[in-house]
Amino acid sequence: MEERRLELEPAVTICGHELIPIAWTIGRPVMRGHALHMAMCREALGVIVREDASLRVLMADGRVLTTAQLMAEQPSLRDAVSAL
Repeated sequence: MEERRLELEPAVTICGHELIPIAWTIGRPVMRGHALHMAMCREALGVIVREDASLRVLMADGRVLTTAQLMAEQPSLRDAVSAL
């Protein structure tokens, strides 16, 4: 049973632009004998770029979206993106 969570990462500023990474956290429990191990990985979905008062969403697959399009595609991010 794999667990996938989509979340915004803490923002970083590069050359005056604030970048907010969007990433999946994927976890899978693995039983080995009597021990339970958790295998975790992170997978980039895209980045939100804040320039002055505007926001752009650059996806890892090369698409450029508006924040409304991102929220339509990924409803779980609606609250976090609305707060930006």
